[in-house]
Amino acid sequence: MSKVSNPSIALNALLDSTRDAIQKAIKLELAQYNMSQSQVKIMHMISNSKELLTLNQIAELSVRELNSVTTLVNRMYKKGLVEKIKKRGDARAYITLTEKGIDIYENTITERSIMLIFDALNDKEKEDMGVLLTKLETKARNLLGLDYTPPFLHKD
Repeated sequence: MSKVSNPSIALNALLDSTRDAIQKAIKLELAQYNMSQSQVKIMHMISNSKELLTLNQIAELSVRELNSVTTLVNRMYKKGLVEKIKKRGDARAYITLTEKGIDIYENTITERSIMLIFDALNDKEKEDMGVLLTKLETKARNLLGLDYTPPFLHKD
């Protein structure tokens, strides 16, 4: 099968251009709040996590390099959006939203661009899309070895 007629390559190109268009709309909306998509993504991850996250966990979850996440979190710290918490007997720093960060994430930043774009789909289509994208993400993460734990290690 040639690349021209390969549906997987065509779907990847469509997914990529769709992601770019959505990200551009979100970036335009967030610019009015002096926030980046990466900052909001980290705020979303922190606020939706059932436990405190370390820099390493944020890097793993966001599929970003640790130095990139560290730089981003440090900028957010300087803006007063996050704080770093140490637990007794644990050298790791845990990242949490400050009151200011919670207020900005929950009450200031709108998600109007996302809502307007995804209004093109009905609830069933959104659910189906979520299932399919999760399937693709899982496969990609597996190919990259991101979620591999040797069978002889306990996962905490």
